Formats: sequence, C-alpha cells, structure tokens
Amino acid sequence: MHVVLYNLYSILYAMIVLGVLIFAHELGHFLFAKLSGVGVLKFSLGFGKKIVGFKRGETEYLISAFPLGGYVKMIGEEDGEELSPEDKKRAFNNQPVYKRLAIVFAGPFFNIVLAVLLCSGLYMAGFPTPYARVAEVAPGSIAMAAGFLPDDVVMKVDGEDVEIWDQLSDYVSDHPSKELTFTVRRQGVLSTLKATPANVNGKGSLGLSGVVLIGSVLKGSPADKAGVNVKDRVLKINGGKVSAWRDIVNAVTTSKGEPLTFTVLRDGKESEFKVIPVQKEEKGKDKAPEKRFVVGVQIGAETENVPHGPVESLKLGAEKTYFIADMTVGFLARVIKGKEDSSQIGGPIAIVQLSGRQARQGLADFVLFMALLSVNLGVINLVPIPILDGGLLFFLIIETVIRRQPSIRVREIAQQVGLFILISLMVFVFYNDIMRLLGFADMWK
Repeated sequence: MHVVLYNLYSILYAMIVLGVLIFAHELGHFLFAKLSGVGVLKFSLGFGKKIVGFKRGETEYLISAFPLGGYVKMIGEEDGEELSPEDKKRAFNNQPVYKRLAIVFAGPFFNIVLAVLLCSGLYMAGFPTPYARVAEVAPGSIAMAAGFLPDDVVMKVDGEDVEIWDQLSDYVSDHPSKELTFTVRRQGVLSTLKATPANVNGKGSLGLSGVVLIGSVLKGSPADKAGVNVKDRVLKINGGKVSAWRDIVNAVTTSKGEPLTFTVLRDGKESEFKVIPVQKEEKGKDKAPEKRFVVGVQIGAETENVPHGPVESLKLGAEKTYFIADMTVGFLARVIKGKEDSSQIGGPIAIVQLSGRQARQGLADFVLFMALLSVNLGVINLVPIPILDGGLLFFLIIETVIRRQPSIRVREIAQQVGLFILISLMVFVFYNDIMRLLGFADMWK
C-alpha cells in the first residue's frame, strides 16, 4: 500500500511540474501571438482528445488527454488553409518574419523566464546556502594555536568565499608554509584569524576537520543498498578518520572492491554500514573513459536559509538559471560527442520518479527541480529539429536569408524527418526509463 501511495504522489507531483512548465511554454506562444495580431483558435495543455475546456472569444482553452506537451493553434499556421480576407490579415504565415520569430521563440523564452522567477523566489524566501563548519580542532595543532574552535563557520580564506569544506581543505593543502587569513563566524559574530599551514610532504596542514555530509544517495547504488542516507555525517571509513570529502573519494577509489565500513552520525547516534564499491566506466569532459570504483554518493554540505532582497534575488536567480542552462548545453554537447553516457538521459518515467523524490526532500528542492526542468525544456526546444521550436526558428532564419519561404515540399519533408527524429528520441528515453525500472541500467551511474 505504501508503494502504491508513493507512486501516486510521484505521479501527482510530476503532473504539477509538467503542467506548470507546459503552461509557461504555451503561454509565451499565446501572448506573443495575441500581441502580434495573430488569431489564436486553441490553447491546449496536452495533446489528443479533449478532457475539459471552455471557449472565450475565438479561442478554445483545453486540457487534453496526453499530458506530455501542449500546443497553441493559430489561424493560418498550416499550409493550404481556406481563409477569409479578414483572417488572412491575422494568419500566422502572413506575418512579417520578425513577428513569427518572436512568437516561436517566446515559448522557450518563457521557460527560461519561469526558471529565473522560481530561482529568484527561492533566494527571496531564503535559498539554502551551504557553509563550512569546523567539526574538530586537533589538540596542539596550528589551528588550535590560531584560535579555531569546533562549530566555527569559515566564511572566507584570503578573501575567497568558502561554501563547502573541501574548498577550504584544498586551499589550505595548496598553500603550505604561507600565512592565510580566515574570516570566521562564531555565534553570529565575524572575526579574523591568521594561520600558516605546516608543510607535510608538500601539502599544507592545519589540524582542522570539517563536517562531511552525504548530499545525495543515488537510487540502487551500493550506498543505497547498504542503508546510507542523505545528510548522514561521515565520521570514519574502516576506522580511519574522515576530515574532508576527498578522504571518502580516496577510500572508495583505492578499495579494489573490498567492503568499506562507513561510520556515520545520524540523529545524534553513531551507526555503521558495510558498503561494497562496484566498478563503473566513467567519462570525463576531456578524458577517455576510465573504470573506477564508486558507491553512489555525492558531496553535501550543511545549509542555512539566507533571504535576499528582491533586486539581488532577481540577479542571483538569473545567474542560477544561466548556470543550469550552461550545464544543460554542456551535457548535451558531451553526449553528442560521445563523452557522456547517454543512458543518463531520462524520460517521463524518470520525471515521475524524480518529482516524487524532490518533493519529499522539501519545497526548495522541488521548486529548484522544476526550474531545472524548465530550463531543460527551453534549451531542448531550441535544438534545430523540425517540429520543435528550434526547427521553426531555423526555417525562419533561412527565409530571412533567401527572402522567401522554403517550398511546401521542402517543409513537408522536414516535418517528416523531424517527426521521425522526435519519435526515435521518445523511444530512446522510454527505453532508458524501462531499463532503469528493470534494473538493467543504473540511474546513479
């Protein structure tokens, strides 16, 4: 019963996500069509048979049966339509190229705008901001002599912002025998501490340990099967102290597949979990594929909600959206070049699973997931495949260059090619989803 309810809630969350994203996308087309004087006959969330709807003026507003998309049907959008003289003036295909470009581009653009607004709202409400907290100060260490105390939050080192412990740890390691200046927050008061890391085999050391948290446990991974949870604080691996995330990485990658005993702090109690690393082939951005041992955990950090003003939130929201878009484009480029595993691409089933998972992690995670998907939808729709907005934009650019529309025959062939590509992509992502459900592929790969 619990599994059934979990799946039903996941489907509900996915419908909310897709509904909002599709509505924003189609609203962009709709508003710019209206602003351009183009008649709009239908505004539909979903494809196929009408479930419910109403008519206002000349436009019918619908919710249709197949929820993976939507459409805005405009007057004169299709070749060969019989139109009255009045409708010809309001026909999409009879508008200047710049108006048609604006109408087509508005869909993906509104998805980007939605992502900016969602991220900005998170920043205004208090976006979870990671911070680096001192867990332990070794007795007699340089850090103790410098005045560091457990629970100090390190904000900056030499003027550079510090968000996660490994940033601080790496900076200290890279600057042996050099005096460093730390901005530390202690019980809400900022202070400055200075310390010179000892040179230990060419690496800097202060005698500080940070709070090392599990940020995510990927479904079906060795860590997941062993019982490791998100927000577990890793204290030891095989009895060896964990001072930074790289200690976990080193222990896993050098394990040769031997079981590792993770000692974690959860809800104030220490627990042990036996995790057996598995070997996976991973592709780097600019490196050939290589096999390495992994357990399916990702770095996390303690966070605090830091609210921002409206103007700063909008700026930060735009920066966050740009980061997501850059990440999305980079991933797609690496998949095309064969430098990224295409089995990571998910379809509707993956969206359902991830929607439920993100919703259970909290409203902020769910909203951020929605923003990420909105950016993905906007970016993918700009890919120059006929049928997608990017394909239409491509033909409009050609029309601008050659000063006439490509022939009806050329457009028909392009539509057929685009439909074939789109169906092939849908089959591919459904295949990935099904393989993950059956256990033949790993979402955590």
